[in-house]
Amino acid sequence: MPEDTTRTSNRRLNSSASEYNAISFLVEQMINAKINTAIPVRVDSCTKPGSNGAAGYVSATPLVMQRGADGQSLSMVSIPRLPFFRLQCGSAAVVMDPQPGDIGLAVFAQQDSSNVGEGTTEPVQAGSFRSFDMSDGFYVGGFFGVKPDTYIEFDPEHGEITIKTPKSSAVLDKSGNITAKADKSATVTAAESVSATATAKITLKAPVIELDGTVRSSGTIYAPHFEQGGL
Repeated sequence: MPEDTTRTSNRRLNSSASEYNAISFLVEQMINAKINTAIPVRVDSCTKPGSNGAAGYVSATPLVMQRGADGQSLSMVSIPRLPFFRLQCGSAAVVMDPQPGDIGLAVFAQQDSSNVGEGTTEPVQAGSFRSFDMSDGFYVGGFFGVKPDTYIEFDPEHGEITIKTPKSSAVLDKSGNITAKADKSATVTAAESVSATATAKITLKAPVIELDGTVRSSGTIYAPHFEQGGL
């Protein structure tokens, strides 16, 4: 079979129709080759900077392939060391680091941002003259995620906040009720004291209720089935 000499490109039929069209095509090509804005990516790995709990970095692969002059798709490589977004104000944060396979958006800075890092609070000089480069990207996620089994849900319609894990949950509703449920056990531990206060009553319901320590009461104790242990 004869060799296929067909070639494709983004050159239009009128690209060379005039000097203006030719210059316009040249400028567009230069812009497209130099400027990166944002692109959907898949997280390949997530790295934390250390044990201080600060947000770290991800390596991510773009999900949209580039095309060569022959119109064929080009394989994409992973972009390393993209600082990832964390919802944080001051020292308060929602800690939820990206996981491999997450889908997010990589956005690229206008100038070389390599000199901006943890602890930077004042303007710094650009690391080089590069601009809109993939080396100066940031990761924001995530999109198209799977159904979560561990989450915090804020429901403004019903005025509820739900905290959920695979085997436990807690719901705070607008009527002032807090409902907590665990499949196995619930433990409250304090170094000094635990207090529970209610204007009506406090109910403890279980086949066996164990009290380990001195029991003091400033009111009447009604316990028809009370079984006293050893002294």
